[in-house]
Amino acid sequence: MEFKLVKEKKREDILFCLQRFEDTWLAGSSDHSIHPIPFSDESPLPSALQGHQSYVTGLKSAAGRLWSVGYDRLLNEWDLEKGRLVSSRLAHRKWIRHITASPDETQLATVGDDMVARVWNARTGQLIHELQGHAHQTPQGFSTMLYTCAFSPDGKTLATADRIGEILLWDTHSGTLKRRLHAPIMYTFDDVQRLRSIGGIRSLCFSPDQNELAVGGMGHVGNVDGLGGKARIEWFNPSTGQQTGLFESDTHQGLIEDMHYHQGGSHLIAGGGNNKGFLMCLSASSKKAIHEPKAPMHVHQFQLNDEQNRIFAVGHQKIAEWSIQSNQTT
Repeated sequence: MEFKLVKEKKREDILFCLQRFEDTWLAGSSDHSIHPIPFSDESPLPSALQGHQSYVTGLKSAAGRLWSVGYDRLLNEWDLEKGRLVSSRLAHRKWIRHITASPDETQLATVGDDMVARVWNARTGQLIHELQGHAHQTPQGFSTMLYTCAFSPDGKTLATADRIGEILLWDTHSGTLKRRLHAPIMYTFDDVQRLRSIGGIRSLCFSPDQNELAVGGMGHVGNVDGLGGKARIEWFNPSTGQQTGLFESDTHQGLIEDMHYHQGGSHLIAGGGNNKGFLMCLSASSKKAIHEPKAPMHVHQFQLNDEQNRIFAVGHQKIAEWSIQSNQTT
């Protein structure tokens, strides 16, 4: 399987997240807005949505509505047919990093730097669970961050992951903690010159059969002033907690920001970057890279179309589109 870049467009802002809602692609921006994205050349596009006071870091469609989160700590609900904000709530005490939805779209999950994961009713917006178990400080006593979360395909498990490389698995019905997993290499602390850390787990993705959880970040960093670690993915068995695979790229450095399984789970597609961007296609069975092209920007988030023959990505000051070309030998 290979990717062919078919389109890229420059932008003035940074786009952190991407979501398709019916026939429109939407992205959350550093300019505090939610922008329709012209991956196709169709026009006109609807107007940008205004309702956040800082970076818009997450978008998710659920129960016929669009939901957004940002550094302003708000969880916003949108009616796109009417182009208006339906509700807004202060969902976390610090920056919100990510939002996701259960496969049946009945629940939403958000994570923030208050180190709490919250599960919400996607129809009413009411809080269902407040999940506390992540450390509030790094082992060196500094503030930490809770970056990402993902539901299992059956919706019964929520995975959350933080800066120091810890992954917690939660029972979504009871809200109880099921298991702790660890990927400590994805966290680097410089205890000599800079007294600061870098890294953390930035993406999570369950395999379609739920037998593996892919965990994305980067490896050890020599200089914590930059994202110089090798792009890194670790796989775990969610039932046993055992690591089942490991990949570190010899081609790309930087964070694995997003991951999606393809072709029923036979391949894993990952994207990210440092000052430069990349995509990767890995064999889910061998855990080896098949194709590792450069991207025209640091990729923050990407989505596959319904036919799974296109990749749409947003990131630093650009959007990009790739075609997916299958190869029978991979």
